[in-house]
Amino acid sequence: MAKKGNNIYKRKDGRWEARYVKSVRMDGSKCYGSVYGATYREALDKQREYLSRLQRCPAGSCLTLSELMVEWLAGIKPAIKKSTYQKYESLIRNHVLASPLGDMQVRFLNSLIFSEFAGQMIINLSARSVNNILALIHAALEYAEENHGIPAPSLRYVREPVREMRVLSLQEQARLEAFLRQDMDCYKLGVLIALYTGVRLGELCALRWEDVRGGELVISKTFHRIKDGQGTVLELTEPKTRSSNRVIPMPAFLSALAEPFRGTGTVLKTVRGKPVEPRVMQMTFAKYIEACGLPSTNFHALRHTFATRCVEAGFDLKSLSEILGHTDVKTTLNRYVHSSFELKQKNMELLQPAACS
Repeated sequence: MAKKGNNIYKRKDGRWEARYVKSVRMDGSKCYGSVYGATYREALDKQREYLSRLQRCPAGSCLTLSELMVEWLAGIKPAIKKSTYQKYESLIRNHVLASPLGDMQVRFLNSLIFSEFAGQMIINLSARSVNNILALIHAALEYAEENHGIPAPSLRYVREPVREMRVLSLQEQARLEAFLRQDMDCYKLGVLIALYTGVRLGELCALRWEDVRGGELVISKTFHRIKDGQGTVLELTEPKTRSSNRVIPMPAFLSALAEPFRGTGTVLKTVRGKPVEPRVMQMTFAKYIEACGLPSTNFHALRHTFATRCVEAGFDLKSLSEILGHTDVKTTLNRYVHSSFELKQKNMELLQPAACS
């Protein structure tokens, strides 16, 4: 390497490497870290940024990222649902604690390091999964800045590909409904309820007959499968958000279809009278889709189909947002409203040629 002062060297690959003291070992020897730049000035600026951050940090503030993540997660545990905690804990354990990044001191982390970390994760994970992990790290870094005085570096999220959620066409929906009305049972009724109310799968499986009254569905709980020791258990919890606690008016025809099945306990139940688990309902729905000769369709597509049909029928968006249990209308528009070709065609017919004077 060609040296140019300030512990900065020009590498054989043409880049400039600036070294800095990362930490001091117990024996007094120094452990160095490096930053890189296309020019000497760029490398020098990055080196100074690190040294400045080090000076701003409180003495003895040597938290590693792993230690920080564990501390942050323990702090928020009482405020989040058990299922949410288990999801966060799994992501942190598998992707932060198990990575070399977890052993690095938080005060030495920067946006470049996190970009490289994200680049490594995207090889094996989806963009959404990578961004979920980065979001947890970001929350922990903000906690470190507030509680330990360690400046939080910025994080750059991975761009997620735009995926259009599958929505049943009117013809596909008609074919599915015709199948569901033949030899109806509680499972087929459940699919129709989801298709005409937009309830989530866990909310549907947790629905009890006392929640179905006077042409209304009262949504106040949901099912989650969570870890319990070496296995898992089905847990009844509060819905996804505070807005998810809601009352949904049922169409009159749906109330009439549901009434002959009225009983006690959950609306969806096995032959032994136990609640139907969400994953069992998903598998049952997949069999229905196959029997109808329709392309592969996820159960959640029923929620998107419901929202799309409502927009096509001229629903007020505020009402639709509340029925879906969203916190704001923007979520409804951005995630759950998919205009069909028929609706686009109908809107295009509103255009008329300009009249000649």
